[in-house]
Amino acid sequence: MGISMSPAKMVVAKIVTHKDLEREVILSLEEFGLLEFIDVRQQIGIHEVAPAPGEEAALTLLDRLTTIATSLGLDTTRRTGHFTEVNERSLDDTLKQANDVLKGIEAEVLDISRDKAVAQLELQKQVNLRDVALSLEPLGISLDLIGITEFTYTVAGIVPATNLSKLEWSIKEVTDGSYAIRAVPRGKDSFVVSLTVASALQSAVDRILSALGFEQFNIPEDSEGRPEAIVANAEEAIAKAEATLSQLDARMKLIAKEWGPRVLVAWELMEIERQRIEIKKYMYFTEQAVKMWGWVPEKDAPRLEKILRERIGKPLEVTFESPDLTKVDSPTYLHNPSFMEATEDVVAAYGVPSKHDLDPTKIMWLTFPLIFGLIFADVGQGFLILLIGLFAWRADKKGQDWGSTLGYVQKGSLGLIMLGIFAMLGGFLFGSFFGSETVIEPVWPIFAHYLENGEPNLFRATHMLKLSIEVGVIQMSMGITLKLYNSLKHREYREASVALSYLWLYLGFINLLFGVSSNSINAWFNPNGSINLWIPLLGIGHGSGNNGVYPLVPISPLIFSSLCFIVPLAIMTLSSLLGGMDGFVEYLEYAIGMISHTVSYARIFALNAVHMILSGLFFQLLPPLLVIPMPHITLFGVELIPEHIMEDGHLVQPNLPLLGAIIGTFIVGFLEGLAAFMHTLRLHFVEWFSKFYHAGGIPFRPYRIQRPYTRTVTFAKPAPMISAN
Repeated sequence: MGISMSPAKMVVAKIVTHKDLEREVILSLEEFGLLEFIDVRQQIGIHEVAPAPGEEAALTLLDRLTTIATSLGLDTTRRTGHFTEVNERSLDDTLKQANDVLKGIEAEVLDISRDKAVAQLELQKQVNLRDVALSLEPLGISLDLIGITEFTYTVAGIVPATNLSKLEWSIKEVTDGSYAIRAVPRGKDSFVVSLTVASALQSAVDRILSALGFEQFNIPEDSEGRPEAIVANAEEAIAKAEATLSQLDARMKLIAKEWGPRVLVAWELMEIERQRIEIKKYMYFTEQAVKMWGWVPEKDAPRLEKILRERIGKPLEVTFESPDLTKVDSPTYLHNPSFMEATEDVVAAYGVPSKHDLDPTKIMWLTFPLIFGLIFADVGQGFLILLIGLFAWRADKKGQDWGSTLGYVQKGSLGLIMLGIFAMLGGFLFGSFFGSETVIEPVWPIFAHYLENGEPNLFRATHMLKLSIEVGVIQMSMGITLKLYNSLKHREYREASVALSYLWLYLGFINLLFGVSSNSINAWFNPNGSINLWIPLLGIGHGSGNNGVYPLVPISPLIFSSLCFIVPLAIMTLSSLLGGMDGFVEYLEYAIGMISHTVSYARIFALNAVHMILSGLFFQLLPPLLVIPMPHITLFGVELIPEHIMEDGHLVQPNLPLLGAIIGTFIVGFLEGLAAFMHTLRLHFVEWFSKFYHAGGIPFRPYRIQRPYTRTVTFAKPAPMISAN
């Protein structure tokens, strides 16, 4: 794994072997899982490879199995949590397994599907017939009278109420009064109408009906008799068709229950074969050999060669080359631990790191839940997030599939666990339990709701605001440091000069703010006196300047301002302008962001306060229903739940009003949790990434097979000894 934050160095693997060993190479690459093909065939002008007979059979079987799976109602995109061992050493093996499944059920499933289609058509026909008859019932007209005869044309349908009078007037004009019409109200907005005219006027009448929004009833052929009788017969036929469909569905469910797992396995085998056929477009075949190129991480190259030689043996030539990255753009592969996958996905949502970028995943894996925990600081609600994450992680490990929407919860389960843990830590830090302030006392005493004398802690909000700003200062300084490191690494000395002077300027500004004065800029230029050196976090609760925590530095504020504010500002200005227009834009961004981005971290304080206020409203507005007394709990000498807690100036036993906690958790917990996540995301994407991260890289898309239903049988036997050209 390593601790490097840079994307992995990529090399080009060139593989040559005998063409008869093509499948062994593909199986080796599937086992390796970290090679992205380069289309060498396109470079030499070959674009198509005709599929072998067995491959055409695999594609045909895939289509047939897809039809069977659809008929049985099987979802091929969802995991079942059960796996079947399969033998894929040869294409014939997989074709045989798929054919065995189809021989067992295909004929029966197709017969049932045909019978269902016939029954469904009959059902739809009878439903339409019943609906038409019901509509004609108020008119008292037989269905066999509707249509065209030698002398008359009769039509029935629905017309909007606003057009009924226009219809009668138009028909009267066209027929010179020789017509028969009957209209019965159908609700408030329409009428059921039957109309009879001379057959010679059919075309003219149809044009009028169409223009006036007439919806003609579709009368099935051979329909005759009174509407009442037709409705009764149709209802009987509908019941019969529904019973037939129910029986067919029951048969299909029995088949799906018995054969479903085997159908999914066979479908997956053929789908994998389709992917194997698809990747052949990246291979170049000669009379004796097959050749392929692909990007692989340099550190994993030996493992690829080992896998290939174990499967193929001597008829193999594999080399690794480092291309000139100034001429070729390599894909970006991030080698982070698997438990950081959720964080890596969040980084990728902003953009894939370029080859010159640093990958912030390893730092963000910690800073993201930390800032979220400061915003959404609640022991109880954090514990619920932790539980959801644990359940999702367990389901994912067992191969369960929660669907397309909740599937994101499964994929980000480890991230949810981290968010829950840090939300609980923040809750202990600030003293919040399901939004209640009457359960636990803050572990950090300066955030206590009441002072030791029983008076409210009026400076609690001020301490929280300073904590938020200092967290922002630490993260922004870290971002500038990463920019400096990356610039030096790539020998970009002008950019390194800008980053160094910016870090120097920024920390000087913060020291002037907290170590000299936060409310009088004039104090920064005092030629007399001394300054106090700002130390992150330790001075919270002790004010600024000479607060007894910040060490004294015997330098006048004027000299310090000159050395740590004016000088680095001048260096940053000069270095930025040397970079032309890009440097000037970067300078403006840094100059403006130094203050605005720092102040932006005050949202930690604001959102934390909103979360506590909204949660507290439910305790004030709702009856307690049940007040749960909380026991006195200490852990390793730290008092988590005190024996007594101060409430409205009185010592009371810690308690939790149940109704307010439940309602507050479901309403505020969800909304504020989502808001906390989005604002934490913004602080990373805007305030932090802008200091060092550019993205714009090419995603690494290796050839990798997903197996939700199968596991392969491992073969240790090497491939035949064939000489490769």
